[in-house]
Amino acid sequence: MRIGFDAKRIFQNATGLGNYSRSVVKNLAEKYPENEYVLFTPNARNVLPFPSKNENVKTVVGRGSVWRSFGIRRDIVRNKIDVYHGLSNELPFSINKTDAKSVVTIHDLIFEHFPHHYPGVDRTLYDVKSKFAVNHADIIVAASESTKRDIVDYYKVTPDKIHVVYQSCDDVFFDEHNADLSNYHLPSEFMLYVGSVTERKNLLAVCKAYLLIPDAQKIPCVIIGNGKRYAEEVKTFIAEHHLQHWFIFLENIPTLELPAFYRKASCFIYPSLYEGFGIPILEAMVCNCPVITSGVSSLPEVGGDAAAYVNPESPEEIAQQILNVLTNTEMRAAMINRGKARLPIFDKFSLAEKMMALYQLK
Repeated sequence: MRIGFDAKRIFQNATGLGNYSRSVVKNLAEKYPENEYVLFTPNARNVLPFPSKNENVKTVVGRGSVWRSFGIRRDIVRNKIDVYHGLSNELPFSINKTDAKSVVTIHDLIFEHFPHHYPGVDRTLYDVKSKFAVNHADIIVAASESTKRDIVDYYKVTPDKIHVVYQSCDDVFFDEHNADLSNYHLPSEFMLYVGSVTERKNLLAVCKAYLLIPDAQKIPCVIIGNGKRYAEEVKTFIAEHHLQHWFIFLENIPTLELPAFYRKASCFIYPSLYEGFGIPILEAMVCNCPVITSGVSSLPEVGGDAAAYVNPESPEEIAQQILNVLTNTEMRAAMINRGKARLPIFDKFSLAEKMMALYQLK
């Protein structure tokens, strides 16, 4: 079988959708080396090399975004692709002019839930591409049951056409060799946040929660992630309320070092308002780090009975759960053990088997 992928984000996105795309192809290539895997990328500007030594993976370089949406049809036909998988919410508009079976992964419909977070042009473009993909794909892969419900609700797609396949996290998180973090001069105890610093991620709620926790019971919060306007809003709030001592901002941390942060942290906090999956929760569980997160969207699907849940719009609940987790050693140990028990759900080769079974559906 020759399987083609929209590989734009494999080469041009160092986080999020890029990590998902790389893991899907890498795991399939390792599990099913008898197939050929073709990565279609709109240009040769690579942010990250594709992490595979498999000879059954090749790259086809196109000619920009118009090619990716339209002109790619000729390359799909020329390369005799049996299955074409759009890994990030879209398919070429010319996909039905090929003989390839079409598969699309829909990660989330954030732009439908929070339209005010997006410029109007971007929101329209996302809506057009996602709507076309779900209406023309032979198979839709949803990142979670929550995303599947959104696809049904917003686009009126029959549920039978949508298959939920979770994602795994990078192998590096399973390597218990800790990187040396001495250069970061971290406190002996800290709470960890990993993710972009945007309004939807809701970091400001953690800052507000800190105002409700007595100083004697606080520990610093290390924030790993980039942000712009909202990040400045968070930092302004911190300064106005004299919380600078309790928040440490770090950017551009190498993925190889992230597991060490999780393993050293007393707990991980992720009060997002909405996620299509929520990969940092899985990363934390793999690294034996107790998780506090929101009880909304897909997050309980990932955390299951291992996480402590909060209303993300309630600083009071967030403050209370932080205190519960930090002050209760038995609770933390139980959360870690329950997190370990959940890991087989996200086993990379089991998920690769589910994906391959979809490719082979008649």
